Amino acid sequence: MLKKIPTKDLTVGMFVADVGRSWLNHPWKTKSKLLTDYNEIRELLEFGIKEVVIDTDKAQEPKAPEASAAQAAPAVPQRPKPAQASQDLSAAPRPPLGRTSPVRPAQTAPEPVTELEMELPKAVRAYNKALDTSKALVAACRMNKKIEVKAVQENVDELVDSVSRNRDALMALMKLRRFDDYTYTHSLNVSVLAISAGKSLGLSDEDLRALGLGTMFHDLGKTRIPPHILNKPGKLSDDEFAIMRNHAALSGEIIQEQKLQVEEIVFKIARHHHERIDGSGYPDHIQGGAIPDLVTICGMSDVYDALTSDRVYHKGRSPHEALKFIYSLRGTHFQEEWVDRFVQSVGIYPPGTIVQLSSDQIAVVMEINQAALHAPRVKTIADPNGMIYSRPKLLNLSDAKEAAGIVIKKVIPKDEAGFDPAYYFNPPK
Repeated sequence: MLKKIPTKDLTVGMFVADVGRSWLNHPWKTKSKLLTDYNEIRELLEFGIKEVVIDTDKAQEPKAPEASAAQAAPAVPQRPKPAQASQDLSAAPRPPLGRTSPVRPAQTAPEPVTELEMELPKAVRAYNKALDTSKALVAACRMNKKIEVKAVQENVDELVDSVSRNRDALMALMKLRRFDDYTYTHSLNVSVLAISAGKSLGLSDEDLRALGLGTMFHDLGKTRIPPHILNKPGKLSDDEFAIMRNHAALSGEIIQEQKLQVEEIVFKIARHHHERIDGSGYPDHIQGGAIPDLVTICGMSDVYDALTSDRVYHKGRSPHEALKFIYSLRGTHFQEEWVDRFVQSVGIYPPGTIVQLSSDQIAVVMEINQAALHAPRVKTIADPNGMIYSRPKLLNLSDAKEAAGIVIKKVIPKDEAGFDPAYYFNPPK
């Protein structure tokens, strides 16, 4: 028999038939499961799920009597052991990274978050500095000059620090970039995406720095691809595509040729970011658990940025469309749980997205809400008649009292909005 109960009243042994949320807004792979661990209940509570539907006919007695989730849960949830986290992701063994990458978000006390407006100036400086370094990387590879690893690492450290203070600041800058800088911004934005996702997944700062360095290097091989192929506006021929695919192997070769003093995982990220778990990737067609976790994060970040980027000959997809595409690769190209966590990290409406609300007002997304991706913090820009407000107001759509039933109606393409959303973040010039 189906029965709706408060999430706090769940106990191990109950069968949850429906969590009442779409796949974007709950922490499990499925909407139903037999509860075998109080961590599963804790996850629902952390995502703000207050009620669930249980099936009393499918309930099972727990092996030992246990208290309710409200009684048993500690004040600060404990982080799962690394070995358990990697087993959750796949039964197949994974090669060591030099350290373990946990699958689930860190179960430690949350770090203090800097207000977006306070972090933006620092994020702008870190982003622009890293962009200059990205340009220098491309130039060095084209001219066969030595790559300054130390300079790149220093820039990555600043990106990690900014994401640690407020992940939405850099995500906003990434969203608001100009398409004509794509050659240089792509690797940088993949780095920002990967670091942000890794931070949400609870990776250590050491892992985040290795991930950031690997993603900054992941497309170096494109400097050795003929420009007429690299910048071709139309569809590549089979021969041209084969040459283009070689860029991943070339990225690894550049690291080896220059004898860069980097960890092995940095080389693996550069060479294997196009490998897929079903073996359909390249250049080595490795599959399943043989693909390191940090490589997987880079791979998803690479796909997302490529899909959402505006090019001279290509209109970028909306974030929602890009996430739907990545989700379609769940279980074939990428591990299922990694896809779920990536979606949670990026958010359906990243900072800088222009939206129309159910009130018909136009707004700009300022910060995402990890517990409810459909209800971010926005800044209302124009009234239902299109008149721009002289004093835009912040509105937290996840606050029932403040939002008063207002929800996001649809995404407005930037070129149809008639204004630049970057203005409302007030980044320093």
